[in-house]
Amino acid sequence: MEIEQLTQVPIIPVLRKIPYEKSDYIINALLEGGIRSIEITMDTERAADIINAARTKYSSDISIGAGTVLTVEKAKDAIAAGAEFIVAPNFDEAVAKYAQEQKIFFVPGVFTPSEMVSAIQAGAEMVKLFPASVLGPQFIKDVKGPLSHIPVMCTGGIDLSTVKSYFEVGADAVGAGSSLVKKKFIEENDWVGLQNETKEWVQCVPV
Repeated sequence: MEIEQLTQVPIIPVLRKIPYEKSDYIINALLEGGIRSIEITMDTERAADIINAARTKYSSDISIGAGTVLTVEKAKDAIAAGAEFIVAPNFDEAVAKYAQEQKIFFVPGVFTPSEMVSAIQAGAEMVKLFPASVLGPQFIKDVKGPLSHIPVMCTGGIDLSTVKSYFEVGADAVGAGSSLVKKKFIEENDWVGLQNETKEWVQCVPV
């Protein structure tokens, strides 16, 4: 996978602990709303099954990734299930090395400029600033000065009212969990509501 695929529509929904039986409805609503990449966290029950089913059905429409990949074993499970990219909330050198060996796109979590540089030197092609809301858009603006060559995905605490501010200061992508994939949509089987919410997020992407 190339970075251009992940940033084609640079909003990455993070599907955490979603019910397997509703996963296809959720993914389809996100796709219809304009999303082109999703992340399914490995702490979700039957995560591998969800990834595999999504790859089988949506491989030509959407990039399917795995999140919360904390260990090499989880990376192996994600890749075996068909994940096209893997994401972590932290930077683990062993996972980075394994991802590089497997030629899988890896987005490790970072919080400081030093971690950003270390992650890129270890083979990551993009880093995930997490939790982004603790640092805020100004941090992105400041760090993008000397480190403009490092692609940054911002994840954690970002909602519809703030997402645009991250793109305005140079974020290359934004990860969105429950602020986009709202619990009420899933509980009420409101797939039209999720699709419309997704469209609002996608409209915040700079053209």
